[in-house]
Amino acid sequence: MESVKKLLIKIKRSKLKEIWNVLNRFLYGSFNGVKASQAANYEQLIFSEEKFRMPELKDIFGDNHKNFNEYGVTIPPFYVRVFNNAYCFTDREEVFTSSKEVITEYTAQKINPFIGKSKKILYTRNYRKINTSVAHLSLSGLEENYGHFLTECMARYYLLEKSMFKPDYYIVSNHLPFQIQMLGLLGVSSARVISTNSESLIQAKELIVPSFINNWAYLEMRGYKLYQKQWLPYWISDIYKENIIPKVKITEKKRIFISRSLAKHRKIENEKEVESLFIKYGFEVHNDVLMSVKDVAELFANSSVVAGVVGAGFSNMHFASPQTIIFEIFPEYFHDHGTIVLANARGFKYFYMIGETKDTANVHPQYENVYIDIEKLEKAIKKIINYC
Repeated sequence: MESVKKLLIKIKRSKLKEIWNVLNRFLYGSFNGVKASQAANYEQLIFSEEKFRMPELKDIFGDNHKNFNEYGVTIPPFYVRVFNNAYCFTDREEVFTSSKEVITEYTAQKINPFIGKSKKILYTRNYRKINTSVAHLSLSGLEENYGHFLTECMARYYLLEKSMFKPDYYIVSNHLPFQIQMLGLLGVSSARVISTNSESLIQAKELIVPSFINNWAYLEMRGYKLYQKQWLPYWISDIYKENIIPKVKITEKKRIFISRSLAKHRKIENEKEVESLFIKYGFEVHNDVLMSVKDVAELFANSSVVAGVVGAGFSNMHFASPQTIIFEIFPEYFHDHGTIVLANARGFKYFYMIGETKDTANVHPQYENVYIDIEKLEKAIKKIINYC
């Protein structure tokens, strides 16, 4: 009886919310989607359309796996556009025109979530008017993840750098240590940053907006629906090649193993055995979360082989040379393509093996631990070394 009451209350609340939304759309109007090319006052093409091809990938032992199939996609062109008197929220990626319509393409979703919603949020929220140029680089919190910050967020910064438009201010996340360090290395002073860790609404005289990397598709893993990266542009690491690598010291090449001992999930269950084996074959064990961005860049720039379990640490491949060999270890069911796609875009030699997941009860695939068979791993390491 109690569960029935809860269900009725839930239905009633849902109906009331629906009525409220309809009323707000009637009072304030609803957002129409407007194409960026139609709404922009100025635009510049930075990179033209290109093709991305992912080959079929067998594991280090020559075995096929269903999530590593061949495919090809078209990468869209990339622009930087300027919108006069446009609006945006500092903690969200969407952009609204001076007439309070939402720009269709500026979203990490397949369909912009504001289309058809009430405009009340723009009419009732106090806003700050900025009478100068502002670059909008927010990704609605995605940039709080190290890998996404290095890839999607900094790609937008690079598009901006390649354009003719030079902002007075940047809306970009800069409250985490790696964000502060990276922006510092790129010469973006904190005085010119409007932080994304707030919910402020602003209207800028000139809002400068680079294109997004919107490159995901759904993939089902063990009954769960996950986001799977499909492509990256081939210029993706040029920002680091041009602005960061010249600042680091290049010495002898090293084999490195990236530890996940301090990670909250996706740990190696027989970690000591695994690390000892890598050390036996001349690998240095590093925990990149303990290092500064510049030190990590130097480590990867001096790597000949990078090995580890799938995770954001592989995003540091941005700093590595194309001759670097990548060896990635997956849990049994979680086969995220972030590293594979970046390795393909960079032209790295890429190898992988799949371990075992012994406990999947009530565990999301993304959080699976991995057990690695030592005999198989030793065979894999020997194969990797033969490619060096």
